[in-house]
Amino acid sequence: MIKPLTSLRFFFAFFVFLSHLTFANTDNNLLQWLQRNVFFEGYLGVSFFFILSGFVLSYSYKEKFLQEKITKKSFYLARFARIYPLHFLTLILAIPFVYFNNALYIGAFLTNFFLIQSFVPNQTIFFSFNPPAWSISDEMFFYLIFPFIIVLFQNVKILKKIFTFLIPAILIIGVFLIPSGHHKDVFYVNPLIRSFDFILGILLYDLFKNEKFKSFFSTIKRATLAELFTIVTFLIFFIFHNYFARGFRFSVYYWIPMCLIIYTFAQNKGYLSKLLSNNALVFLGEISFGFYMIHYLVITYGNMLKDNYFVNFNEINLSIIYFIVTIVLSCLSFLYYEKPMNTFIKKKLIKP
Repeated sequence: MIKPLTSLRFFFAFFVFLSHLTFANTDNNLLQWLQRNVFFEGYLGVSFFFILSGFVLSYSYKEKFLQEKITKKSFYLARFARIYPLHFLTLILAIPFVYFNNALYIGAFLTNFFLIQSFVPNQTIFFSFNPPAWSISDEMFFYLIFPFIIVLFQNVKILKKIFTFLIPAILIIGVFLIPSGHHKDVFYVNPLIRSFDFILGILLYDLFKNEKFKSFFSTIKRATLAELFTIVTFLIFFIFHNYFARGFRFSVYYWIPMCLIIYTFAQNKGYLSKLLSNNALVFLGEISFGFYMIHYLVITYGNMLKDNYFVNFNEINLSIIYFIVTIVLSCLSFLYYEKPMNTFIKKKLIKP
């Protein structure tokens, strides 16, 4: 575990949480501005997760695959044990409000059940039931291709250069050629396109292992300066995001700051990394998957109940309540459901 990266998971999951709040329905001008210009951009957290996934899987499994110390079957079952139990639980918990809104369709349910909803270029499918699960559908595809990508890059090294220079160019051209009405289902959700984020994380790990760049982080002072530079770079990209089309922001726009964040904090050398290695923050990072998967259900059910039970609560109070409830449920899920189910599935299906 690289503790700073684990902690950062929570902050980006929280960013996604903010993007799903409904401040735009209030008369408060400040909250409306925050919703449009800050919170709405929270989907950038998904880019972080996809790139980080490629990086962390390479960190944990690349050498094992190349040295044939792990089989594809064991890898697939381990990843299934990690993400599917909570996905299944949230899928079931989503059924009541889907039924209440007359949107309970067997086709949408089956695509969610088998985690293939992101392959369907239809928002009523890939955002059905528990909408954040579309990214888990993408992740399952990434897990499927990961062992093959690792071996392919190892044997055909020119592919790394092709990806590094050609793929970003194709995506940028694609933003201009594809109608903006399809940018979400193509550049944001489509697992084939989002696999580029994941592969970028794999390449970033190779850069991380290159010793020639390690010298810059040789002292705490220099490492801290790199961390501060990374944060400033991210803020600059974020501040100017409205000058770029959403298609760019769904794809290549945040690649540079996200890669800088992951690469710099993976070094775990500066003062900010030490701060992020705090046990409380690391625990929040560990429950971030639950936070990510549960938060939309909390917000949705909360909004259904607020007219009857939370009439006197304003948007800020409701958001704080939703956040606290999500944190509590995420802790309970992690400790008493996700970890036990993970252990149980591995014990039953993965032979030592």
